[in-house]
Amino acid sequence: MEKQKSFAQYMQQLARRNSISNVFSDFLEMAVCALSLGAMENRYLEIVRGYDKPEAYLMTEAFGALVIEMDNNGEGLRDVFGDFFMEHISFGHNGQFFTPEPICDLMALLNDPISFGDRILDCACGSGRILMAAAKINRNALFYGADIDRNCCMMCLINMCLNGMFGEVAWMNSLSNQFYGAWQVQLHPTGKGLYILPITESESQIVLKMPKNVTRNPQSVTISEISEQTDILDDLLIQNKTQQLKLF
Repeated sequence: MEKQKSFAQYMQQLARRNSISNVFSDFLEMAVCALSLGAMENRYLEIVRGYDKPEAYLMTEAFGALVIEMDNNGEGLRDVFGDFFMEHISFGHNGQFFTPEPICDLMALLNDPISFGDRILDCACGSGRILMAAAKINRNALFYGADIDRNCCMMCLINMCLNGMFGEVAWMNSLSNQFYGAWQVQLHPTGKGLYILPITESESQIVLKMPKNVTRNPQSVTISEISEQTDILDDLLIQNKTQQLKLF
C-alpha cells in the first residue's frame, strides 16, 4: 500500500512548474475560499484557472493531506503550516520566526483560566499558534488574530476554521492600526458547521475605531499633539471592545 504523501510533499510537487511561494499562497486562498462555503466562489475559480487539471487535483489532495495531519490522532490543534512557512517561504525574513509550540502552550497556561466566551487576542498571530494553544485549554473561547502578512492571516483562518474556533482574523498593521481586510469564523446559517466570511473594517472587532481627531500617521503630529492623542486613545481603549481581550 502506497504511503500517504504529506502536505509538504504535495506543495513541493506542485512547485515544479510554479514557485513554491506562489503555489502556497494560492493554496491558502483557495482553502479559505472553499471554507467560505460559496461566499468566495468567484475568487476560487479565478485562482484555479491558473492550474491545469492534474495540478488542480493535486491541490485537493494536498488539502486532504493537510486535514489528516491537522487531525493529530484525533486531538487536533496541530499547526501544520508554521514550520513549512518558515522553511520554504519566509526563511526568517522580516523576523518571521514563529514561536515554538511548547512556548505557546506555556504562555497559554500562564493565562489560564480561560473561560467560556473569553476573548483571546494575538496582534501578530502568524499561523495562529498561540490562539490554538489557548484553544487547548478552552475551545469555547473567542479567538482574534491580526497580522500584517496576508499569508499569515490565511494560515490562521484555516487553522481556526478546521479546529472549530470562532472569532476573527484581521489583515492589518497592529502598530499603526492600518486595516487591509478581515474575516470572521462563525457558524454557518444552516447550522451545519463553521465557515469563513469576509467582513469590513466597521464590522471588525480588532481594529480600533479611531475618532476623527486622531491621526493614523504618527510622523505627522507634533509633540504637544502626541500627549493629547495619548489621552484620547486611553479613553478609547477603555470604551473599545478590545479592552475585553486577553492579550498575548
